[in-house]
Amino acid sequence: MDFSILGNYNPWWNLAKSNEEIKKGLLRRYINTKFRRNYNGYFDFSSNGLYILRGPRQIGKSTLIKFAISELIDLGERRSVLYLPLDTVSDYITLRDILLDFLKFAESENKRYVFLDEISMIANWQRAIKELRDNTSYSDDFFVLTGSSAWDMKRSAERLPGRRGKVESDKLLLPITFAEYYENFKKKKSPKIELNEILSLKKKDEYELSLLMRELDVLFEEYVLSGGIPFVINALLTGEHLDYYYNTLWDILLGDIERQGLSRSKLLEILQYTSNKLAQKFSWTSAASDIEIDTKTFQRYISVLSYNFISAVFKALDKNTLSPREKKQKKVYFYDTFLIYTLEQKLGIVKDKPSIIENIIGTNLLYKYGKNLENGLKDVLKVGYWYSKDGKEIDFLINGIPVESKYQNKINRSDLKIIKKTFDKGIIVSKKTLFLEGNIKIIPVSLFLYMI
Repeated sequence: MDFSILGNYNPWWNLAKSNEEIKKGLLRRYINTKFRRNYNGYFDFSSNGLYILRGPRQIGKSTLIKFAISELIDLGERRSVLYLPLDTVSDYITLRDILLDFLKFAESENKRYVFLDEISMIANWQRAIKELRDNTSYSDDFFVLTGSSAWDMKRSAERLPGRRGKVESDKLLLPITFAEYYENFKKKKSPKIELNEILSLKKKDEYELSLLMRELDVLFEEYVLSGGIPFVINALLTGEHLDYYYNTLWDILLGDIERQGLSRSKLLEILQYTSNKLAQKFSWTSAASDIEIDTKTFQRYISVLSYNFISAVFKALDKNTLSPREKKQKKVYFYDTFLIYTLEQKLGIVKDKPSIIENIIGTNLLYKYGKNLENGLKDVLKVGYWYSKDGKEIDFLINGIPVESKYQNKINRSDLKIIKKTFDKGIIVSKKTLFLEGNIKIIPVSLFLYMI
């Protein structure tokens, strides 16, 4: 790559322009949006960390990088900063050569800050990074590498042992939760309390909490429509038609699958099946049989969707050990409600609101409490569901606390029966009902998601 082309990607190298002028151009789209996600504090610039930033496509990873670069510009860094979109680079040797050229260009700098966007587009990228971290002064520099495939990133990152610095180097950017949505619009902190603290709430707390309900319900209905993808939120706020965004997400989904060498037609069948089974448990074997493919093929497609942060697999958990019961039936949720609406547009699949609400509750719990998410949404730890031999089921089991989605106008005694008999305590997430007496707390969905 001609080094002059790099100047187009890195306008801050032009020292004739002021910091403010550079930052204004860099963050123009971010500044001009109504909904601006908080990107503060993601990275420790004082470290020699090699951060790997994962997350679904179009979730804001490139915006986060631009925000980080603007912070560095505020610190007086200009020619020490490199941004490189990897869709412009053909292979790892070209990547290595570009980085060597930048090293010569910025050799007088005390430290360099390198941002490589969508690194997983380059096969064997870790070979270039390993060589440079081992044999050049890049060993003391700061790196951020982004990618949308947890599998590709994990497999390659594992080949960089001891070369990622002394920082928490795995970073994750996921759809916005309702609590974050609230904080952004109201400019106030949400409580962020633990589930066991919710179980400690008393009847007297109902009065204070009920005062929040009207405001929360309005916001939550907006969140149900938009989901947690920033560009969709902004499109709805400005009254844009969503066809462009449906098409963008659809093209990304199909392109990522075909890039993995998988079949578009099989993907459509699997998306149709999992959409119809949203919020329901099923076995991989029965799914494969219904679609008329072999079980391993079905598993492979689900794995790719999960590693690409599109689908989330919730496993049945043992009630006592809370470990996954791998051979039991599983549930599949979608990473964001906007994907559900996209499937409605593209495949004609219409989901009822209770199923959509359960998907929202599930993903919000997953993003708050789930572990191992940096490796995709397939082998999630600490979050799952429970069912008994006779088919009784609890929607979610989080740190031993059962959470049941009941998006309905009235909560009956029978709705509490399984939790009471099996766990004695737990949480019912309702449509409107707030009832905090006893061991089973009934909390409206907007209030519950705001609280966690």
